[in-house]
Amino acid sequence: MTIPSLQKRTTPAALLLVSALLLSGCAPATIVAPEPLPASISVGEGGPEDLTVSGTSAYVSNIADGSVLKLDLLKAGASSVFIPPASDAYSSAWGLRVMPSQNWLLSLQNQPYDFNPANAKAGRLSAYDLTSGAKVKSWELPAGMVGNSVEVDKAGNIYVGDIGPTPRIVRIDPASGAVTIWATSPEWVAGGFGIGGMAYSGAGLYASHNNALWYIAIQPDGSAAAPQAVKVDGDPVIFADGMTWTGSNLIYAENDVLVPGPQGVVYQVAFSTPTAATRTALQTGLSDPSGVALAQIGDQHYLLVNESQLGFAFGVDKGEASKPYQVKVFSR
Repeated sequence: MTIPSLQKRTTPAALLLVSALLLSGCAPATIVAPEPLPASISVGEGGPEDLTVSGTSAYVSNIADGSVLKLDLLKAGASSVFIPPASDAYSSAWGLRVMPSQNWLLSLQNQPYDFNPANAKAGRLSAYDLTSGAKVKSWELPAGMVGNSVEVDKAGNIYVGDIGPTPRIVRIDPASGAVTIWATSPEWVAGGFGIGGMAYSGAGLYASHNNALWYIAIQPDGSAAAPQAVKVDGDPVIFADGMTWTGSNLIYAENDVLVPGPQGVVYQVAFSTPTAATRTALQTGLSDPSGVALAQIGDQHYLLVNESQLGFAFGVDKGEASKPYQVKVFSR
C-alpha cells in the first residue's frame, strides 16, 4: 500500500514564529515542512523483530544478530547502527521500548531460541542511553525465560513478557535492580508460546497469550490483579505480536507464521471497558509483521510496521525472504 500524497503546509506554530520575526524587524528564514516518509524503509539483511519510536527516531531490533538500527524519520528513514551486533551468546534482539523518564532504550536480548521448550534459555534486558548509545544497565531474566515484549508504567517499573514455555510477566525495579515474577495465571497454558505482545494502558497491561487478549490491572500497591480475558466482539483468534497503545485503544500486529503467503494484519482494538472491545483491521496483506509503532513528523501521523517475513524462518513459506527487510509506512 502506498501513502496518499500530502501537501506541504506551514504549521500554526511556524506562522506565529514568522509573525514574531516580522514584528522584531528580522527577516524570517525559509520554513520548510517535513517531507512525507516513503512507503517503506529498508532495514538491512537481518530479520527485524520489534519497533519503537522516540521523537523523530525509530529503532528496529534484529533477531538474527542482536543489533538495533536507528532510523532518522526526518531523513526518509536513513539508518545507522545504534546497538552493534552481539559479541556474546545474547545474539538475538527482540522487544524494544523507550523509557523517556530515564532517556533509555530498553532492548530484550536473548540467546537464539527455536521454540522448542527444552531449549529455552534465560535472556536479559539491557538499557542504553538514547543520547550517547552507551549501555547503562542490564538485568538477567529468570531461568528459562525468553523475553519477548517489554513495557514501562508511569511509576517507572519495567515489565517483561516471557514467550518461552512458562507464560509469565516479570517486573523490574530499575532503582534496586530487583527482578520478580509479577503476573501468572492458572488459565495461562504452559509448554508452548508464552506471552506475545504487551502494552501499558495507564492502568494496567494488555498481553496476548493462547489466541486471546488479556488484561492485568495494576493494583494500588503495584501488584498484579488476576489476569482477565478480554471479550472481543465476534470472539476472534488474537495472535498478537508487537503492540502499541494509542492513548485510548490498542494497535497490534498479527503475523501468519502458520499460513503461507502475506496474510499478516495490523488491527486496532477499541475498548468500551478494560475487558470488552471491538476489533478493526487497519492494514492487511502484510508479510508476518512483528512490530508496530506510531510516529508524528510535523503535522503528519504515521503507523510503522515491521515486515519480518517469519514464515520463511518457520519453513511455512518456501524459498528465501525478500531482502532487504522493510518497515512499511502508512499515513494515519
